Amino acid sequence: MRSWIDHSGEVVWDPSPSLVAQLVAAGQPFWLDIENPANETIDQLATLLGLHPLAVEASKQFDQRAKLQVYGNGAMLVGFGLDDQLREPVEVHCYYTTGFLITLRRAASPALDALRRESVHPQLASDPIPALHPVISSLYTQFSALCLELDERLDTLEQRVLREADDQELAEITTIRHRAAVIRRTVTPGRDLAARMPLILSLPGTTSETEPYAEDISDQLQQVVAGLAAIEERCAALLALHASLASKHLAVVSRRLAAVATIFLPISFLAGFFGQNFSALVGSIEGWPAFLILGVGLSVACAGVTVFVLSRRGWN
Repeated sequence: MRSWIDHSGEVVWDPSPSLVAQLVAAGQPFWLDIENPANETIDQLATLLGLHPLAVEASKQFDQRAKLQVYGNGAMLVGFGLDDQLREPVEVHCYYTTGFLITLRRAASPALDALRRESVHPQLASDPIPALHPVISSLYTQFSALCLELDERLDTLEQRVLREADDQELAEITTIRHRAAVIRRTVTPGRDLAARMPLILSLPGTTSETEPYAEDISDQLQQVVAGLAAIEERCAALLALHASLASKHLAVVSRRLAAVATIFLPISFLAGFFGQNFSALVGSIEGWPAFLILGVGLSVACAGVTVFVLSRRGWN
């Protein structure tokens, strides 16, 4: 478990429960971030800060959808960021009330770490949405960056598919499509939640400044979901293009094989005709001139005529 607390512009790593208790007793605003918290730690926070039992149970289990729950004077927000290495969604639980912000997560969150390094301090004594705006925005900005990365990768794959389509590109396009679909299903509930303005305005402490910040978050999530949907559509188009090019290649090969078979069809007829063991053929036709004219000459002539006819009809 790794944790830090930011209070009065000072960051303390692995803060003790007594420090948190002192800040709560003094009414001093703080931001506490815990990575991979133990159930005992969550229980201690629940006792110290009066967290709702349902919210505590959700944070113990994780695997939640994006949601916003109001409990008395506080609220629980479930959002998502991205893991910096695996580029997979990281579930983040945010507890907010006037005076403190707690973020819980099971994996590293580069977005939250970046806020700490840049000394971005949410205004915890103000309106909840402007206070949470830096956290939410930084989390979902990573998804916009991921969309750009996937789009650039699809540009490269598209050029490779147009040059020569093979199974390697097919597998990678399918992987990108599946990944975009999974992330889109993860982010979509957050987009729908951000559009529920009455629920957001029901948060304790909302003011006239709430709605512009909420709309900005909603717009950002709309763009993320739209970007992921566009990635899926582009993958589907590339898969269709891959199948079309593969079919075209197969058609070209089949056409060439058919042309070769057509060339040898009259030659096979000649070979079958002169191969009949009738005395009129066996006894009368002999010598090199007959072989060169009837055997070689007719075969070459049939092949030449067939190739000429096929070329005139565009069979390349």
